[in-house]
Amino acid sequence: MNPNQLCALTRTRGTFVKSHILPLALTRLERRGEKFVETGIDSKTKRRSNSWYDSALVTQTGENILADIDAKGIDILRRYKLVWSGWSSERELKSNDQVLVDGKPHHRLIDIHEAHALQLFFLSIVWRAAASSRPEFKDFILNHNELEDLRLKILNKNPGNFSEYPIQLFQLSTLGIHHNRTPLIEQKEMLDVNLYANNTVDYARVYFDGLTAHIHLLRGRNVSQSYQQTCLGAQGTTTVFLHRFEDSRANADIKEMIETVLKEQYIPPSSPSLISMAIKLAWNIR
Repeated sequence: MNPNQLCALTRTRGTFVKSHILPLALTRLERRGEKFVETGIDSKTKRRSNSWYDSALVTQTGENILADIDAKGIDILRRYKLVWSGWSSERELKSNDQVLVDGKPHHRLIDIHEAHALQLFFLSIVWRAAASSRPEFKDFILNHNELEDLRLKILNKNPGNFSEYPIQLFQLSTLGIHHNRTPLIEQKEMLDVNLYANNTVDYARVYFDGLTAHIHLLRGRNVSQSYQQTCLGAQGTTTVFLHRFEDSRANADIKEMIETVLKEQYIPPSSPSLISMAIKLAWNIR
């Protein structure tokens, strides 16, 4: 209990406390306390009790700030049925704001009155993952200016303009296998419908509880007005793209993890308990 540890968020000294990178309320796979398989494409399997937390990131003062941001963000996500845990016992999204394309749900248009609170929630997750020293997040790297900018936004509970870190949301519209995965930094092409030209942009991919967020890291890139209209808080209306779980990237990744872990039964010293849990599809996917 060292009282002289430096909080990465507040930059004040105190005693570190356990802080989850992804909110536990959205990443708890079971309530009975069993451990779950964690694996990656190029990593060995191991077991853990719940999602990733860091015991050397923030003091209680910093954790109180993050907890308040999390509570507001989780309430919004569940109230608008953006996450599976907001569906009650439903196995498919039931809402009146779905837009159909060719007779199938394609996206939702939601007037999220608390969009700034939700924006701050996602930015806080990006900061936590980048500021954490856990090995699972070693490839999740922001530059110094980005890290400091996000730290100050979180500390002051002011996410800034939506256009600084545009956020796109992608929701699984059917209930699938509950799993977790660490945030990733990836690249994609932004199609500019006005110029008919592509523009590559980095983004942080955050997934939990059936919802994926793309938090764009512009790094000098320009985002067209038409592209921003597909992002969180655009003129008061947020577009949420819909995908069925069976057609999703998550489902494809889980199948790959199954094949990876099942192969271990032929490679000592894999334990039968790990293999049996893998077959049950109880996953933390990284």
